[in-house]
Amino acid sequence: MKTLKIAIIIIILFAALELSATKYAGEIFQIGAGVRNFALGNCGLTDVNSSSIAYWNSALLSKVDQTKFELMHAEEYSGLLSYDTAAAIWGKTNKFSVVLTRIGIDDIPLTALNDPDEPISGSNRPYKYGSVNNSDIVVYFGLSRKFGKYNIGFTPKLAYRNLADENGFGFGADISTFFMLSQKTILAVKLRDFFSTQILWGNGTHEIVNPSLDAEINHSFIIPVIRRNSTAYLRTEIFAEGRDTSSSLALGPVSLDYHLGYEINLHQAFDLYMGYDLTNITSGLKLKIKNWDINYSFEYDNELDNSHRISVGFNL
Repeated sequence: MKTLKIAIIIIILFAALELSATKYAGEIFQIGAGVRNFALGNCGLTDVNSSSIAYWNSALLSKVDQTKFELMHAEEYSGLLSYDTAAAIWGKTNKFSVVLTRIGIDDIPLTALNDPDEPISGSNRPYKYGSVNNSDIVVYFGLSRKFGKYNIGFTPKLAYRNLADENGFGFGADISTFFMLSQKTILAVKLRDFFSTQILWGNGTHEIVNPSLDAEINHSFIIPVIRRNSTAYLRTEIFAEGRDTSSSLALGPVSLDYHLGYEINLHQAFDLYMGYDLTNITSGLKLKIKNWDINYSFEYDNELDNSHRISVGFNL
């Protein structure tokens, strides 16, 4: 009951925030991490098996008993956008985690006309005189400490943004925790950008990322008849940016986005994933070969091109 009251107070305070934030400035921190989690509809706050715990919920480090490494590569929108991540979890008494991500659109052509005073024509064709790259590099550092009965995760994060001729730096942090409602049910809460993440551009522009609330619950159970382990996930993101029609559900200035995930262990070496990420259906699988994990995810997008991601992980 006490936990519920605390959660209600946090939500009320969050909804009352009126910071001079830049709308959508925090999108670079919300794209997700981990092929497994992409396949689960971008769920991960309660996923103790994710290698990208530094991104999702650093408090879960207390439940990890392995050293993990994972590399991911993805090319999306017919190869126009590349997305790479490197993730690691290590430590015995004190565990740490780090996730490094790069999202980029490379070799964007810059064009001009031979005669800029005349319209495009057969004799006045555009030519390429150079190219630029757009990229975002973000690193997340995952730390976990126990305070009384609660495990608290703290995730400082740093960003470098390079957009054509402009570049900028960002810094902020997330704070998170989880609750074991039962042996098979986990509830997790994360306050993202809790002291309002700052992005400082070289041209003097200053963007502020508004705090947002993230909550997720999962429940593990055994499927009757086939007797296989499975887990269902439900996640919601809560923003106070007045996103209106761009969100799953808008309640005045507050909006909610939903994510669903489901995994089933079909064999000791084979897991199947499926999910729903905002408006897109996701799926994927994992192959386990000794200490190696190979994860693949697919996202069906009926408006843009479908996305394929693959990662290779190693567990000690």
